[in-house]
Amino acid sequence: MNESVIEIQGVSKTFRSGLRRVPVRALRNVDVTVARGTVTAFVGPNGAGKTTTINTVLGFLRPDQGSVSVFGLKAGSRDARRRIGFQSEIFHPYPFHTAKAAMEFYGRLSGQPRADLADAVECQLERLGLGDSMDRKVGTFSKGMTQRLGLAQALLHRPELLLLDEPTTGLDPQGRKLVADIIQEEQTNGTTVFLSSHILSDIERTCDRLIMIRNGEVVLEQEIGSRFHQDGWEIEVLGWGAEADADLARAGYRPARVDGTVACFECSSADKSDLLRRVLDLSLDVGVIRRPALSLEEIYMDHVKGRRGA
Repeated sequence: MNESVIEIQGVSKTFRSGLRRVPVRALRNVDVTVARGTVTAFVGPNGAGKTTTINTVLGFLRPDQGSVSVFGLKAGSRDARRRIGFQSEIFHPYPFHTAKAAMEFYGRLSGQPRADLADAVECQLERLGLGDSMDRKVGTFSKGMTQRLGLAQALLHRPELLLLDEPTTGLDPQGRKLVADIIQEEQTNGTTVFLSSHILSDIERTCDRLIMIRNGEVVLEQEIGSRFHQDGWEIEVLGWGAEADADLARAGYRPARVDGTVACFECSSADKSDLLRRVLDLSLDVGVIRRPALSLEEIYMDHVKGRRGA
């Protein structure tokens, strides 16, 4: 069994908002476990509690109840933080620094040895496509370049855990692919990645596991590789024609779609056996039988709107 890198147990967090200090519950009894070497996506609508959760892992916020540990250490402890690389959703480097000077600054903050720092800075800037811009002032960078610089600083000290809050925000398709490739490289090297993102196509491409949060509560945990299936079946019938159409219509079965001599039926698990028997009684051939997979976008919309249970 894989070792857990992040353990969030029964965490709740309430903030107070406005002049009347109205309580707003950001997290409600959240349980999250992230295994070593995995790439886990943490998704949900704006205000769902994603950034609050990440901030508890970093130790920036203390939960009102529950516990958070990283590598078995208390979240926010010096030993835990040294093993984490973090990219915030909005990365604000000093604009008067060059990219190289900014990276050297972050390297010193992380306690990196000076002897290794110059090579590490150049390596990560090249890796993020910023090698030709390392002597440019950061204040002249585009949003996408600044975002890539943020990822470069998170990677600088070769962390064991990467926490990425919307890492592809503001990036063009080429930049998004670059980030996806780097995440996969890091996983190959044994790094654990926990990322928040609204770009579902990037999640499907790079992540092993999905955790979905809504209104401060975890509503779904799913391995991405196992796909998402509806409660029903698709049955492909070959040799379709008017006679078969009439016979099955009398039994209450109508195809969802017809393409020439191929008809596709959608039915519940309860009706599956009866439909197959009737098809075979008509001497028709059965093609593919499958449970239709939902897209990640469909699953996301169902859960964030509350149409599916936790």
